[in-house]
Amino acid sequence: MSASLIILILVLAVIASTIALIVRGVAAGRRAVNETIRLRGERHAAGPVADLIVRPLAVADRPQWEKLWNSYCDFYGQELPSSTTETTWKRLMDESSALKGFVACGPDGTVVGLAHIVLHPHTWSPKTLCYLEDLFVLPAFRGRDVGHTLITFLWRKAESEGWGRLYWHTEATNAAARRLYDRFCPADGYVRYTLTL
Repeated sequence: MSASLIILILVLAVIASTIALIVRGVAAGRRAVNETIRLRGERHAAGPVADLIVRPLAVADRPQWEKLWNSYCDFYGQELPSSTTETTWKRLMDESSALKGFVACGPDGTVVGLAHIVLHPHTWSPKTLCYLEDLFVLPAFRGRDVGHTLITFLWRKAESEGWGRLYWHTEATNAAARRLYDRFCPADGYVRYTLTL
């Protein structure tokens, strides 16, 4: 066999292997998309979480809160030192802190979502502003109005407390969150700049 023929056979084998990998990859991608659609459909079919309660975070919530907090940090690819989690928890439990926490609970008391806010003054108004810093819902409860209920709770609280604004931001690519947020109002067009120190 000539060297040219051997090279041709090897090239054809590589091409055939590549095509097989592409076909398997496309098929796996389609299966993953179909599974995502199926799971999303199951969650939506389950409907809103019945008898959902939103309340301030309490000391007894620490184990459930920490599970959600760690999942939230994982979602954003953040590995925080345990000392940061401890400081955050202490701030959330300190009534004089500007950082406040709320949880969404099912009727059995299981914490299924969390919201952390920061209250702060504003230079253009004497009213306090409310920044929604963290919003997280356990994956099994997404698409079941838990996030919507948490934001609605904060909106009503802002109105009753006389706050001047409730605002938040998310990554431009977080399509699921943006679908939820667009139910309240469109994005305002501001661009965020961050100097990490």
